[in-house]
Amino acid sequence: MYLKKLLLDFFDVKCETVEYLNTELIRSNKNDKIGIVDLLLNIDNNIVILELQNIDRHNFKERLLFYSSSIIANHCLKVSEDYRNLRMIKLYAIINYNLLDNSVKNRVRLKSKNKIFTKKLEYQIFNLARVDINNKNNSYYEMANLFKTNNLNKLTRIIENNLNMEILNKIKYYNLDSKEYKKMDDIAKMMMEETEHYESAYEDGIEIGIERGLSEGISQGISQYKRQIAKNMLIENVDISLISKYTNMSIEEIESLR
Repeated sequence: MYLKKLLLDFFDVKCETVEYLNTELIRSNKNDKIGIVDLLLNIDNNIVILELQNIDRHNFKERLLFYSSSIIANHCLKVSEDYRNLRMIKLYAIINYNLLDNSVKNRVRLKSKNKIFTKKLEYQIFNLARVDINNKNNSYYEMANLFKTNNLNKLTRIIENNLNMEILNKIKYYNLDSKEYKKMDDIAKMMMEETEHYESAYEDGIEIGIERGLSEGISQGISQYKRQIAKNMLIENVDISLISKYTNMSIEEIESLR
């Protein structure tokens, strides 16, 4: 319900069915760069990436291209299927800084000599930095305020729609000031980098497996690696719900590490 509301307000997308797909991008070997999108969706049989970017890290355009290319290679054609059957992929991005010197809503497609090269790939970028939060005439007025206003108490007075009030509780971390949000952003980046090194957990597990059996050893190695990550995040005073999200550990397991 929340997602459908966001897609409608920001991107004018009316969807009947939404399927959540694995957000970790598939890679052919362990030396390839890993990528984790914010949301990977199958919306009415169309593959959609949804990204949120609050801080300009000066690599967003390249990252969007990397994400979309990986998804096209791994989700848009079946084995032996003709290239003409390539499924369309859309990437929806919500940003809060000036990336494009255009309007609030921007549609980007690959072009050659001002002619669209392909309609199979499309980027739509909603620029919060261009939203006039005082203009109540826009359909996305309340939703944009959820993202743009740092004062959460003020939001309760601005927003009248009950559904948007519920959404606010889901995205409250996005409303942190830039310093705090950057800390959260750095934590997410750290977790992505840590994920790239999970292979070493398998190697540790093989050594343990000499005594305990290969399967149990691999599982033990991964478990120890995740526990160490959780400990490091506790030291940094990371919110326990975020630790649970990134490590797939239960709240009880994480609390026991204190």
